[in-house]
Amino acid sequence: MKSNIIKIIVLTLLLRFFYFAFALIISELNTEYHIEFNKTEFVSLFKRNDSYWFQKAAEDGYPKITNASDLGYHYGKYYKQSVWAVFPFYPLSVRFMEKVFNSDFDNSAFILSIIFSISSMISFYLLCINVFKIPKKESFIYTLFFMFFPFHYYYSMYYSEAMFFTLLTLSFVFISIKKYLMFSLLLIPLTLVRANGIFCLIPLFIYFIEVEGGFRKFYFNLKMLHWQNIRNILCFLSGPIALGLYCIYQKQMTDYYFAFVKAQEGWYKEFMFPLLGLFRSGDVGTQFNSVYTIIFMIISIIAWKRFPLSLNVLIWISILLPLTSGSAACMPRYISVIFPLTIYITSFLINMKWKYYVLFGVLLLQLLTFYPWLISHPFSF
Repeated sequence: MKSNIIKIIVLTLLLRFFYFAFALIISELNTEYHIEFNKTEFVSLFKRNDSYWFQKAAEDGYPKITNASDLGYHYGKYYKQSVWAVFPFYPLSVRFMEKVFNSDFDNSAFILSIIFSISSMISFYLLCINVFKIPKKESFIYTLFFMFFPFHYYYSMYYSEAMFFTLLTLSFVFISIKKYLMFSLLLIPLTLVRANGIFCLIPLFIYFIEVEGGFRKFYFNLKMLHWQNIRNILCFLSGPIALGLYCIYQKQMTDYYFAFVKAQEGWYKEFMFPLLGLFRSGDVGTQFNSVYTIIFMIISIIAWKRFPLSLNVLIWISILLPLTSGSAACMPRYISVIFPLTIYITSFLINMKWKYYVLFGVLLLQLLTFYPWLISHPFSF
């Protein structure tokens, strides 16, 4: 296992340089895109789109709001956005790195992205072994496919995906090995790093019941008031308590307990039935994201019997919850953290005779999805 983890660390670091090499090649071929071969360009390569909102939150914090419209709104072509749409744990982590290393946002976020891109790949490897009971050798191959999967370049960017994924997967791992105190500690940042973090408690709690022997045994232990069972259940409270405290802070600063929901209006998001969020715009990005989402919905239906209830709930929460905001924007980002689907797809590829050629093909597909990121195309949001 140790040698595989070392390989994962090395490959994760090399992939970052591979992205830069690809960017330099594109710079030579595309006259509208240009970068230089230097450290500044290398570090800034991973900063696009929402990274600037994370930077604003890290450097300026969350401002006091006295007018509700300052949180965010949209009226036709007019809109206003605010930093309150960003959950605090990732920008606070970057700010901590800025203080520790006495550096700016770019360099601090770069260091943090290295840490969590590595941790996300290692946690996926451990997840394969402990949760899916995949042999160590095969788990390493699964991890390579996950690393090279289309759109998974997000795990190397100045985004919260790698941090969120690390916390989510390690939560499953700690439940599987019944380390509930460690799990309880992870729930605090998990609920504060992304808005859908609190909803992950649902599949995590179902998985906890499955690990403890199933619903009948859980009900029996609960009925008999077994202290150990009650103590383990109480570990799930750390996440809601953390989110509750953050909601109180939002109330004090904005007069809204859920200011982050109100702020989403600046991104033209509004609550609706999930499927109505598809194909709402005629642009290429929305059309592609909608088709991409439907494909993974179909895969989720086909793969239903392959996974326990907990993982099926995780899959559908991860797909449907973002769509309730009325937009297919960023769906590849949300889908990228749905590890059961990546494992399901990889299970067919890993047994192929030419699996390493297929792996290389998967990497090429990732580079194809990485290109819009380079040129800051809305498709990469």
